[in-house]
Amino acid sequence: MPDNNEYTILEAASRVFETAAFLSVYPHDGSQELPPPERAATMTFHGAATGRVSMRVALSVLDSVVDNLLDVQNDPEELAMRRGDVLKEMLNMLCGNILTEYFGAEPVFDLSPPELLQDVTLPQPTSKEVMLVAMNIEDTLAEVMFEVQNRQNL
Repeated sequence: MPDNNEYTILEAASRVFETAAFLSVYPHDGSQELPPPERAATMTFHGAATGRVSMRVALSVLDSVVDNLLDVQNDPEELAMRRGDVLKEMLNMLCGNILTEYFGAEPVFDLSPPELLQDVTLPQPTSKEVMLVAMNIEDTLAEVMFEVQNRQNL
């Protein structure tokens, strides 16, 4: 993995959340207490390397994404119904960005469909090559876990 793993993941998250959803992403140093994440999703990748990307975010972030993309703020039922889809799509975009940052544009990866997790906790890592990054998204705590289980052709 590159020397500055946390920065790479933060850059990918910033690119995804700022360009797709108009939300700001900042590093979280742990000194400020932020509202905790309330939803989580995960997905795997296979190809030149195998691994997993998982993300936890607050419901208010998902609501902002839904509203920014679909303008449904006056319909609470629609807002709640779309949260899971938005989380999975943001994770899918984040996974693609992280893989490009880490491995370049050449390797080809097959991505599994993102899955919502029943629990708000991230999955237990199954690899020693794991990066867990905490960030501030719109004054809430978010976390991204990126793990590489096997580097087949890299």
